[in-house]
Amino acid sequence: MKTIEKVHIIPLGFERSVAVKPIRVLGGVRAHVITIGGKFAEKYELHEKQRYFERAVVADLEKLGLEVKVHYADLFDFRMAVGAIAEVVVEEKSAGSEVYLNLSSHGRLVSVASALVGWYHGVRMFYVFAERYARDEEEERMYGRSVCEKPVIFEIPSLEFVKLSEEERYAISLIYSQREHGKDYMKLRDLSERLEIQFPHIYSFSGEGRRKGQELLNKVNRRVVSRLEARGLIEKEKVGRNVILMLTKLGEFFALLG
Repeated sequence: MKTIEKVHIIPLGFERSVAVKPIRVLGGVRAHVITIGGKFAEKYELHEKQRYFERAVVADLEKLGLEVKVHYADLFDFRMAVGAIAEVVVEEKSAGSEVYLNLSSHGRLVSVASALVGWYHGVRMFYVFAERYARDEEEERMYGRSVCEKPVIFEIPSLEFVKLSEEERYAISLIYSQREHGKDYMKLRDLSERLEIQFPHIYSFSGEGRRKGQELLNKVNRRVVSRLEARGLIEKEKVGRNVILMLTKLGEFFALLG
């Protein structure tokens, strides 16, 4: 029987104790630290300070016996923060892990991004109440900006979030992926063909030629396109003989949520 692994996701700012101390209480086998580093490091001042906290937290977690993985992202870019956190959440949920997301280990903007990802994917989230703030640089290096000796952990209540069907999520991700090819749209016909390949049990039709193609388009319109359009996630436009689909700003956000 497979053991369920408890995994922590820690978007990290200038914090240490609020990132590490809760894990002493909650336990875990693995931690993902998401922070500003790598190619994003020199974009901001104080990147050396961030590097210090990254190394300190990784060392502290490894002393607790956790496997630690570090991921770099520009966490001051809200969309990138959402995407980076969601990517790790989806990876661990797909592996069957019990996921915990720390909302207190970074600033307010990233906490909002984390909460949205956590609510959407239904993972456990918590906030750690600090006893006080660090009084000087020495204390900050030891504890981070928030001093936490005995963690008081508040688990964030779950909320019902608008959930998309597997077909809808796949369609949004396909349209979003067109950016890799320098486009911000996808032809309805191309999307329909990809859905037919991905979901043959749903989009399987007898016959061939134009009639089969029209049946496929009608079903994709009914099951996917009309619903996404009604929710304000995509826009549809006729260009010549083609119908093209584009994501709205809200649709892009759902694509990042994964």
